[in-house]
Amino acid sequence: MRLTHPVLSAPIHWRENKIPVLVIEHPKLFRQMVFSLSAQAEGEEGEFCLSLDYEPLDCGEHLHVLRDYFSLSLDDRKLQNRFQSLLQTVVREELTEESDALQQEIFHYLEHMALAVDYPFSFSGGEYILPLLKTLKCQPVLDGREPLERLMQYLTIYNGLMKDQCFVLAEAHTYFSREELLEFYHMANYKKWRVLLVEQRMSNPLPKETFCLLDEELCELRLDSSGEIR
Repeated sequence: MRLTHPVLSAPIHWRENKIPVLVIEHPKLFRQMVFSLSAQAEGEEGEFCLSLDYEPLDCGEHLHVLRDYFSLSLDDRKLQNRFQSLLQTVVREELTEESDALQQEIFHYLEHMALAVDYPFSFSGGEYILPLLKTLKCQPVLDGREPLERLMQYLTIYNGLMKDQCFVLAEAHTYFSREELLEFYHMANYKKWRVLLVEQRMSNPLPKETFCLLDEELCELRLDSSGEIR
């Protein structure tokens, strides 16, 4: 997967066991690029181009920009639909016997209710379990107590249910300690998350980080975690 922008001399791309970091020291450009990424993640037009195998991807479908790590939301219709599809698969393929037994129990319950009511009534047949699950509002949640735990849950859910996702984390070095980021990087590499950090200031590099630096004069440098120019 690659991310390009007219200001950048070359694409940002994801490599195994590496975390790309885009540092934009010019305040106005930093603001513009973060806002542009956020807008494109919402389906608006912009100058960033996200691609996979040189085929452009719809940023509204594949890009997430995270700026508030305390108020992460799973209120996404596409995500909820994918989760409901997962539940249907589990009901039909992994819990077949249990689902059949519950279907029969509900049917018998309705029959007994019909006998107990003084007035004749009818009830619909067919599938009972899936409508019941919708009524119960089964949906994914973030139940972690710490911001880092919730962030990793968020990425796990989206990356598991949606195809070819890219996550942009704005100012993560401000919110999380070095130890927390190392833990996050370890999980990101294990889960094969495509994560890009966007920072306004260059911090002490962490292992696994690679940098694209745009300084206040808009000069560009590409560095690895040792500080060597690539």
